[in-house]
Amino acid sequence: MRKFRTWIWLLSLVSLIFASNSFANGEKTIPSLKNVLNEVRSSFSGKDNHLSLGEKLFETKKYYYQIQYLEQKLDILNEVKEHFEKAVSKAEEKYDEGEEDVSQSDITKLKLGLAGTLNDIYEIETDLEISRWSLSDSLGNEYSSNAELSESGISPVAFEFDDFLSWSKHHNRSQKGINRSLALRKAFLKVVEAKKKMQLARKNRKMTRALLVSEVANYDFGIGDSGDLFQALIIYTRVLNGYYDSVYKYNLSVATLDRDKNL
Repeated sequence: MRKFRTWIWLLSLVSLIFASNSFANGEKTIPSLKNVLNEVRSSFSGKDNHLSLGEKLFETKKYYYQIQYLEQKLDILNEVKEHFEKAVSKAEEKYDEGEEDVSQSDITKLKLGLAGTLNDIYEIETDLEISRWSLSDSLGNEYSSNAELSESGISPVAFEFDDFLSWSKHHNRSQKGINRSLALRKAFLKVVEAKKKMQLARKNRKMTRALLVSEVANYDFGIGDSGDLFQALIIYTRVLNGYYDSVYKYNLSVATLDRDKNL
């Protein structure tokens, strides 16, 4: 029992040291966006910043959303990369065994699909690193550029207004202000447009996922065609990337409207 307690004490000590080193190196987790924005508000000083508070909050939201959606796009591309790698390996195996339903052209197409996916991965990895550095800099380097977000996945922010008048009254804008705010009307319409596009992309995402699962299963069982799988992977990549792009653009349009209403 004494030895067991000693081991528990040593493990606790090691964990504490590891956590302390991580904190010292700036590797602490970045809080939720809500908490990060509260930190920005509490530490903001107009004298020390070339941005207004509204612009600073918008900048923080933008980089936070960028990291979220780029991480999810990277997950999709890595998933597609694995499917392409398996498909290439299986197609080459069939070709070497002399199966007539697989040609060198089929293998080449799959390899080109894999190369295109790898190219996209390299691009997203660069963009993600830039966004991480940008958020870290925006937050005064309080958090490391390698720190993980506590909210890792991007999701649509709440926006329940369908018409500009309702939104204006909710924010206690005077009738005179409502009539004169052409810029806000434009920003509001951009939110509505982005929301509709996002909702459409969400429906397409569900259908595309089902298509990919079916084609992968058929190919694994040896009853599918490599060309059909190639097309399914390309469509899956385009549609899911498009969905996360639409969520990012929608969230950013809401953030833009929120910033502009205080100008």
